[in-house]
Amino acid sequence: MTRTFVGFYPVKDFSKFNEKDSIILVGVPIEKAKTTRRGSRKAPKEIRKQSLEFSGISSEFNISKCKTSFYDIGDIDSIKETSKINQLWKKVSSNNNKLIAIGGDHSITFDMLSAAPWDEKTAVIWLDAHADLNDEYPPNVFYSHGTVFANLKKDLKLDASQMLLIGGHAYTQTSQEHEKLSSDDIEFMPTHKLFSEKDKSLKVIQNFVKKFDRIFLSIDLDTLDQAFVPTLATAEPFGLTPQLLMEVIKIILPKTIYVDIVETKYSRKDRIVLNFAVGLIYFILQNLTDN
Repeated sequence: MTRTFVGFYPVKDFSKFNEKDSIILVGVPIEKAKTTRRGSRKAPKEIRKQSLEFSGISSEFNISKCKTSFYDIGDIDSIKETSKINQLWKKVSSNNNKLIAIGGDHSITFDMLSAAPWDEKTAVIWLDAHADLNDEYPPNVFYSHGTVFANLKKDLKLDASQMLLIGGHAYTQTSQEHEKLSSDDIEFMPTHKLFSEKDKSLKVIQNFVKKFDRIFLSIDLDTLDQAFVPTLATAEPFGLTPQLLMEVIKIILPKTIYVDIVETKYSRKDRIVLNFAVGLIYFILQNLTDN
């Protein structure tokens, strides 16, 4: 098994795992068709390694004293090990677990959530600089990091009211994505509104969350402004600040049963984005548990 994230118990044989009311961490080191520089497939290993620099203790959170137990089950190949993903969701559902996945590119969200249990009281929220609503991206590629939410909507027959994009701000979005966003194909909260009408925007997100019993949350780190994540292959200007990102996800996490962190592209010289990913995982744990 790969190195375990600090503060988590390693699970060597997941087929025997049966811990209830716990949080499970899984790495999904997958990149599919890419139009940008590769590297996010290495992130699960490097994020775990970077966690050695953290103690898991802050002024608000102490992982060693937390009532909830945390388990790291290692990595899953979401292309070759679909049966393992199905098994994982069965255990999460039957044991009242919560799941954190670290990618990998954004295509892992489709792989993970297409196997998840859905009903009309379940919604997906994603924070992203881009909508990822293309029907094909790049041309003639129908399942990639750029088609994730179009495919989830189509394949799972989701209603527009079950899907909320927060933080879209990139000027590289395709005309197809712009058309879908402007035609209310999904719910959409753009970055500029979060800044210009912050209180009103946070209330809109809060009201969306209230309508559902379960939330699946996906965080593409390029939702942050490029100043905070300069090594990402898809970094964009005019994105969220880390503080605003935390305010947003703090509203969402109380009903969240699944969260993924994707597109963590870093460089050997600049590991700031890895540091942020590790800190974000601890922040998520703090808000998913009873301390």
